[in-house]
Amino acid sequence: MSSVFNLPGWANAIAGDFFSGAIETLAGDKVISDADAMILKMDPGGSARDVTLPAEAEVSPAGRMYWIINAADAAENLVIKDDGGATIATANQNESALVYNAGQSGGTESSWVLVAVVAIALS
Repeated sequence: MSSVFNLPGWANAIAGDFFSGAIETLAGDKVISDADAMILKMDPGGSARDVTLPAEAEVSPAGRMYWIINAADAAENLVIKDDGGATIATANQNESALVYNAGQSGGTESSWVLVAVVAIALS
């Protein structure tokens, strides 16, 4: 296994799926679990949707990273929020957001942070 997967934040690339390859069409808001794949490709399904990240206390001590891809076929947003409802990022159509949580250190929980919003081209 490449040493890159031993870095904090890549634990869900090892413990769970890295990327299912499927587009999940949302019928409502989405709550991400700590066990979800690291790369999540979602179609908001006709309306803007909230995507809620796992609670900081539920994140593995090793940390978590998610790359959330908006695969909308129209002008529909994915609003990425922490479990308290604070907006971390908004991924518009043809955009994606990379978010990171460093996990726990000495019993102190880390907050979710936005690493980047990246324009994408889906075909």
